[in-house]
Order: sequence, then structure tokens, then C-alpha cells
Amino acid sequence: MYTVYVALDLKEWERRIVEETLSREARIVYKSGKGFAGIEEADVAIAFILPRDAAQAAGRLKFVQVPAAGADNLDLEYLFERGVKVATSKGCNARAVAEHAFALILALAKRVVEQDGEVKRGLWRSFTEENFLADLDGSTVTIVGYGNIGREVARIAKAFNMRVLAVKKNPEKDSLADEVYPVERLAEALSQADFVVLALPLTRETYRLIGEKELKSMKKTAYLVNVGRGAVVDEEALYRALSEGWIAGAGIDVWWRYPPDKDYPSPLGVHKLPNVVATPHKAGWTRKARENCLRFACENVLRFVRGEEPLNLLEPSKAY
Repeated sequence: MYTVYVALDLKEWERRIVEETLSREARIVYKSGKGFAGIEEADVAIAFILPRDAAQAAGRLKFVQVPAAGADNLDLEYLFERGVKVATSKGCNARAVAEHAFALILALAKRVVEQDGEVKRGLWRSFTEENFLADLDGSTVTIVGYGNIGREVARIAKAFNMRVLAVKKNPEKDSLADEVYPVERLAEALSQADFVVLALPLTRETYRLIGEKELKSMKKTAYLVNVGRGAVVDEEALYRALSEGWIAGAGIDVWWRYPPDKDYPSPLGVHKLPNVVATPHKAGWTRKARENCLRFACENVLRFVRGEEPLNLLEPSKAY
């Protein structure tokens, strides 16, 4: 019988999902405290984070399941060198992340945070042209990274009567997108957007994909929303774009640094700029999304335990 090591801090209702799915066909060991005690017994691990020393201690490890869409908190190079299979739960929180992307879009377009602060300070904006809010109806959204999250963003955008442009590594016609562009035509797709949504994983190819050239190709009235990964955007270029008026503003949920790093979330202070709406990487953090991701992770582990091919296996050459 395989031993499954659950490296997650779980509530009672979450443990019930694990037990109901796996207890009949695997031995379950739960992480306790801050370390990874007990992982040396693991054949399988369910984990968001697995440092190299923990992976090294798990000499029997054969499979790691991430209960989220991204695996960039794992030492993938080491795991792949050892022949350990890794799978994600991509798609499990796509709707929640897409909804959050639109929360940021609406906050920017309607100046929600800005006006809320003014009203609370006793200010009242005049009904003058410079105080017009932005319309979503008839506007264009360019979605960079057209996977599960990207398609959910497109689905919501259509409800707002928005024109949808998508950028995808392997473009193909899609029922929700008005046009799908290859990455080689990224600047062209960005130049047409009133709103740009980044829903990309972090890979060697996407690292700093959005830099000075790409930001300068956007309209000065356009907004950038990032719900993918922080390092997909060149931080210095974005700071300049927001400070110097290359673009109108940004809504950001994913960052360059995270606690306990003392410089989190942005060493340059992007989060402090007045034209930025900032949230602390919580786009996918809803109860429904959490349950979906945990159920998928456990069911995928069950596939592995039964000798079946797990879903969403990462390819070592792509790391996604």
C-alpha cells in the first residue's frame, strides 16, 4: 500500500475529503508543525511547497501532486532528475481567478478604490468630463495566456459585451475569442486592448514576457491586470509604465516577492502607486475553489495509486 504524505494545513472538512477519497487504498500521513517530519515514508506527496531537503529526505517518492494550478514552488529540476512525476490541478480554480480578474477590471474602470477613499474623506466628485468612468461595453480585452483561466475570463467578458482577443502559444479558433493571436504577434494584440489580462504560468518562456516594448505597445488609456505570476512582467518596466503614463493603471494579484521576504510584494513599490489596485494573491482563494482543487488532487493521486496515468502531468521540458 502506498503512503501518501499530505503537506498541507487542513481544516476538518478538508481532511474529510482526503480520507473519503484515499483512506481505503493508501496510508495517509499528515504534515504537522513547520517541518516535513514523516516525509521519508512517502511514496506520494500532496504539496504546494516541497523544498529540496524535504524531497531528498523522501527517498521513496514517486509522485507529487500540487493542489493548485502552478508548480513553481517545487524544485522541479531536482524532482525530474530523480524521475519523480509531478502533476498540477490546473483548471480547479479557473472560475474563481477569472472572477477576481474582473473584480480588478471593474475596480480600475470604475475607480472604485479611489472614489471610496474620497467619499470616506468627505470629498464628492463633480459631474465633469474628466471624471468620466470607463465603459466595459464595447471595449476590447486581450487575454495573454488562453488556458482554463483565460477562457473563463473570455466567458465573463462576453457577458459584458466586450471584444475578446486571445494570445496563445499554439493558436486555434475558439468560440469565445473574436481572434486568437500567436505569441509572435503579442504586441499587435496588446495595441488593440482597453484591458489586458495576464493569465500565464511562470516558465522559461514566459519569464518577463511583458517588458518595456510590450507595455509601450499598449494604449495610454489601457489597464493591465495580472492574475498569472508576478515574474511574467518586468517589474522595473511596469513601474515606469505606471509612473510615466505609458498605461493608465494596473490591477495586480500576483507579485515578485512574498513573505517572509522583507521586500514583498514589490521591491520597487509598484503596489503603492495611486493607479494600482493590489490584492495579496487571493484570486483563487474561495471555498469552492479550495474544495475543487483538493478533490481533484486526491482523485488524481488515487489514479496514480491504482496504476493509472494521472492527469495534468508536467513535461520536464516545459515545467507546466
